[in-house]
Amino acid sequence: MYILAIETTGPYGSAAIIGQDGQVKAFADSRNNLSHLKDLIPMVGQVIEEAGIARSDISVIAPSVGPGSFTGIRIGVSTARALAQAFGIRCIAVPTLDAFTFKSQVQEAKEAGMESGRQVVSCAILNARRGQVYGMVEGYMEAGPYMLTDVLQAITEKVLPEGRDVLFLGDGVDAYAAKIEEALAEHEERFAYAGEAFRYQDAAAVGKWAWAQIEAVGFENCTVSVEELLPEYMRKAEAEQKLEAGELPICKGPKQE
Repeated sequence: MYILAIETTGPYGSAAIIGQDGQVKAFADSRNNLSHLKDLIPMVGQVIEEAGIARSDISVIAPSVGPGSFTGIRIGVSTARALAQAFGIRCIAVPTLDAFTFKSQVQEAKEAGMESGRQVVSCAILNARRGQVYGMVEGYMEAGPYMLTDVLQAITEKVLPEGRDVLFLGDGVDAYAAKIEEALAEHEERFAYAGEAFRYQDAAAVGKWAWAQIEAVGFENCTVSVEELLPEYMRKAEAEQKLEAGELPICKGPKQE
C-alpha cells in the first residue's frame, strides 16, 4: 500500500509518497510562496517517479483539507478528487492542524524533552487575522477557530502548570510572535518556535497522519469516496462575512444623487 499525500493549505505546497512501512519514500516541495496551482501536479509526478512506483501502486490519496488558505484548500481538494477519480481509488481527508503532530521535528522535540525530564506539547496556530487563529494544543485544545488569547490562556493555565513545555508551529508564529512572548514572558524557557524551515505544513506529516489512521481504525473506516472528500474551512471567508453583514458596496444599493 502506498499513500499519495498532498499539502496546499499553507504558504508552501508539497507532495509525498508514504510506503508500506509507513515511512516517507519520496518528498517534494515548492519554496515558491503560494504557487500551488502551478507546482502541485509536477510535484506529484516527481514523487511517484522518485519512489520508483507506478500510479497503479497508489492505494489512497490523502490531501490536507483545512483549515488554512481558502484558495490553497480548494486547489488541494480539487486536485486530490481529480486524481482519485482518474486512479479509481479512495481518499483520506487529513485535518491540517492535526497533521502538525506528525512532523518529524515535533517527534524529535518530544524525544529531547523527555530526556530533559519534561514532555513537549505541540501547539499549531494558523493566522486567521485580527487576533484570531485556527489552532490546537495537543492534548488540551481541539483544532478549531479561536482567539489567540484563548490558546495562550490554555497554555498558561493548563499546559505549563502540568510541567510540559510548548513547541509552536504554523504561520501564526510569524504573525503573533510578539504577543506570544509578551503573554509568556515569565516562562521564556518553557516554549520555543519551530525553525522557519520546518514551521509550516508539509505533505510528509499529512501522509504519516493518514497512515496512522489506517493503522488505528482500518482502511475502510478512515477513507472516503471522491464525492465525500470535502474542504474544511472552519469559518467563512472575509468577503462572505462582509456580504452577509451588508458591508460590501454591492450591498448598499445604488448611489443616491
